[in-house]
Amino acid sequence: MKKHDILIEPWRGNPGPRKQKGSEGFRWTVSYEKDGRFYAQGFADSHAEARAAAESYLKEQGIDLNWQAAPSSSVKVLRPRSKSATARSAR
Repeated sequence: MKKHDILIEPWRGNPGPRKQKGSEGFRWTVSYEKDGRFYAQGFADSHAEARAAAESYLKEQGIDLNWQAAPSSSVKVLRPRSKSATARSAR
C-alpha cells in the first residue's frame, strides 16, 4: 500500500523577511506514514527540481517510492477483440 503523497504546485516564491515575496517557483509538499503521519515542504525553481527534491526527501526518510498496488478482486481486465471476431460480428 502506498504510504506517501507528493504535491507540487506553482508558488509566488519563498517568503522572505518582512513577508516579502521572492521569485516565482514551485512549492513541494510531502506527507508520509512512518510511526505516525508526517509532513514536509520545500521550494524549487522548476517543477522537475521540486519533484526531485520531494522524492529525495522521502528516500532520506526511508520511504519506498517503488510501491505497487495490490491486485483487486473487483477489477476485470478488458482485452480488445481479435480482428476476425470483429469481422464476424459486423456481418
